[in-house]
Amino acid sequence: MSRHFLVLLAFAAPLFAQAPHEHWKTVATKHFRVHYPSRYEAWSLQAASRIESIRDAVVREVGYAPETVTDVIVMNPVADANGVTIPLLGHPRILLFTEPPEPEVGTGEFSEWMNILTVHEMTHLVHLLRPSRSPMQQFIEHLLPLDPITLHGPRWVLEGYATVIEGRITGAGRPNSSIRAAILRQWAASGRLPTYPQLSSDHHFLGMSMAYLAGSAYLEWLEKRVGPDSLKHLWARMTARQKRSFDTAFEGVFGDSPERLYGLFTAELTQRAVALNGDARLQDGELWLDTKRGSGDPAISPDGSQIALVDRGEGDQSKLAVYSTGINEEEKKFNERAAKILKRDPEDVAPVRSKPLPRKAKHTLMPRDGGDVFTPRWAGSSILYTHKQPDGDGVLHHDLFLWNPVTGENRRLTHLADVKDADPLPGGRQAIGVRNRFGFSQLVKVDLATGAISDYTEPALDRIVSHPRASVSHVAWSEHDASGWHVVVDGVRKSDGYEPEWGRDGALYTTVAGGGFIDIERNGEPVTHSAGAAFQPAPSSNGSLYFMSLDPDGFVVRKLVPARLAPRSVDGFVPPLPPSNPVVFQTATTVAPRDYGLGRQERGFLLGGRWTAYDHSNELGVRFGDVVGRLDTIARLATGPERGFAIASTWRGWPIALTAHAYRLSSGDAEGGQVCGQPSGWPAKGLAPHMLRRPRGIELRAEHEYHAPMFTTQLEAGASSRAFAIGTVSLHQRHTRERIRIAADSGHHVRGTIGASMKFGEATFALTGEAGRNLSVGGFASSVVPDSLRVQRVDDPALPPGFASATRYRSARADLAIGEASLFWQRYNVGNTIDVRGVALNVSVPPVPLVKTAGLDLSGGVAKVTGLRGIKGWLALRWRP
Repeated sequence: MSRHFLVLLAFAAPLFAQAPHEHWKTVATKHFRVHYPSRYEAWSLQAASRIESIRDAVVREVGYAPETVTDVIVMNPVADANGVTIPLLGHPRILLFTEPPEPEVGTGEFSEWMNILTVHEMTHLVHLLRPSRSPMQQFIEHLLPLDPITLHGPRWVLEGYATVIEGRITGAGRPNSSIRAAILRQWAASGRLPTYPQLSSDHHFLGMSMAYLAGSAYLEWLEKRVGPDSLKHLWARMTARQKRSFDTAFEGVFGDSPERLYGLFTAELTQRAVALNGDARLQDGELWLDTKRGSGDPAISPDGSQIALVDRGEGDQSKLAVYSTGINEEEKKFNERAAKILKRDPEDVAPVRSKPLPRKAKHTLMPRDGGDVFTPRWAGSSILYTHKQPDGDGVLHHDLFLWNPVTGENRRLTHLADVKDADPLPGGRQAIGVRNRFGFSQLVKVDLATGAISDYTEPALDRIVSHPRASVSHVAWSEHDASGWHVVVDGVRKSDGYEPEWGRDGALYTTVAGGGFIDIERNGEPVTHSAGAAFQPAPSSNGSLYFMSLDPDGFVVRKLVPARLAPRSVDGFVPPLPPSNPVVFQTATTVAPRDYGLGRQERGFLLGGRWTAYDHSNELGVRFGDVVGRLDTIARLATGPERGFAIASTWRGWPIALTAHAYRLSSGDAEGGQVCGQPSGWPAKGLAPHMLRRPRGIELRAEHEYHAPMFTTQLEAGASSRAFAIGTVSLHQRHTRERIRIAADSGHHVRGTIGASMKFGEATFALTGEAGRNLSVGGFASSVVPDSLRVQRVDDPALPPGFASATRYRSARADLAIGEASLFWQRYNVGNTIDVRGVALNVSVPPVPLVKTAGLDLSGGVAKVTGLRGIKGWLALRWRP
């Protein structure tokens, strides 16, 4: 659900953006302004009608009631169930994604998804808006609007506490779920629980989820140990007049350090988990394929000879793989090699193995555009699967594809249809799938020849559908309402559970969660007694059952021959189960929407400038804008060589963004002067000539960006004293990126850039080439300078402003980067050759209206320049609307 945004918030937030040019509306309540695209109105009005009641329930539990009005933005930008809270004092935000979760995800059992999502985010809001009682800290909060809990609380405390309250108020969610119990029990019994440092952040399987799962269980254990008000006392100590670290505040409540008490908690948890696993009669079958991390979605071919599944290994290596269900040839080769070794040396000892050897996939598919694949299903000899695709604004949607593993043909069936998890119907001409769109959930039929879609069930807000599966004569699916997940067959509820699958004899397999265990049943009778969790059944035509099983290194494929088992007689909840006393939320009778219009304009201040080995300038600005990002206005004042003033305003309420940029510039003392540090033999250069001829004006500019699965285009055109046009095409594949950019103006300045990069693990190697006419090189343009005057300028803060100019210009650059930092080599050919070598950090982010910031270009680094003495360093920031 929530993410803990601090310093990196401004760089992550653009990923969660819905197009500002949509028809937005707003609903106002006493403590909230709920903003949403009109297509999400039904979901948004229902959320708005109960949001005050949810706040009241959270306030009672947390013990603090912030009176700040919060902006809530409803969206679905990445087709994923999630939410985000940004607890900025004075202007907090909550983002609610309308995509519902699948039954097997880590959110566990829940009653109503909208309620549990809002409760979790509301807990973050109420908890993290508690201001400090220290006068000094209150002064700091005016500059950095975050409270001491947000600043000093580790991630496991923030997410763990929101998870505790999520369970306490709703009587559901992760604290009351079998998935949390199964994960903690399995990790504890295997000796794989995270260490205290790993509790907040860990890149092992489910490591980032442990802040929610183990963090909430640890906090419940602490409360049981000390008393029901102990967590409230912790928050009071963290926000006291007396400044304290988190560890000091914690020890004053619980009597020992958080790390030592966590060690005691894990020891008790491990003891109980080992005892429970030893007492339970397990039926897990045999380990068939040792997959890793989030692998899953197995599907058996109609003849039973092949199994398709999503193999999610380390990093972003997600692929759709097809394996033979026959004898593992790798095992046969291994045994033959071992026999030869023992024959040559009878005193040698054969290796003991606890796992089968990896199988070699017969066919694999890795989408060229990157991203994940989901829910493969056999459609004859082809495989129907789901893959997310972007619309023109970059918002992701689920779509269906059909892949033939033998021929390699891969065909897209639907286009931005929000359809996933489809299963072919008898006859092979249609499939039945799930459509989650604008907050509604329903089943639809999809024509496998044309991609045409028709309704199978009516769309609903209060019902989530998932996992439809068709037999010769029946259709079964998972359906969720306020009482939980159920299996429905032909519209009639049959049993509790989810993930139905039809066996060859008409038997119905389902996944059932309860008592801290997740197991598979056949016609209502258990066929697994798993130590952790067994789910996603895939019955074969030969009577075998394949399924996914929980393991500390990832989900693995197991296999068994189904046999009836007695019901379990033990309770699998290992951590102490919190009280389940759900709150009944009151629904407001009236919530009146209105058009969003220009939105509420908020003010923020900006500091920028450049500080280099050659000169420096300072910039002070003010930004006005709305939370959605429709209208952004920046006024900036710059000192230094390019001193001046500018005001720019961008309107994004249409698909084409329009900008007006009024400016006044002065060349200052650098006009016509010699640039310090220029090598002998170079002509004297001041600032670029256009800066002197056109010191004031108004630029009008139009911009449009279009996203496609494998490329993005950006077009920009406008005019002030001269017309200009800029076009950029960026190609993106799984591990490579290519970019072409052409810029020109009516002053006969032309630039063309081509670049390519390739990823190698965490590192990226990039090559860039550029050529042009009538260009100047050096410096870093201030925020005051409009785009029309920057076409002829090649920015490089390692060089003095106006360091060189050339009628014919060429350059080449190589970068070896980790993240945004890179080692680079740059060569300019401007009649003479200039080499620049160094280390740089270059960041460019779009406007982030959620945190009241404009677009930012940041450059910092050190470099050695051919012909110039010493190492040249710089730091430069430029803001744009």
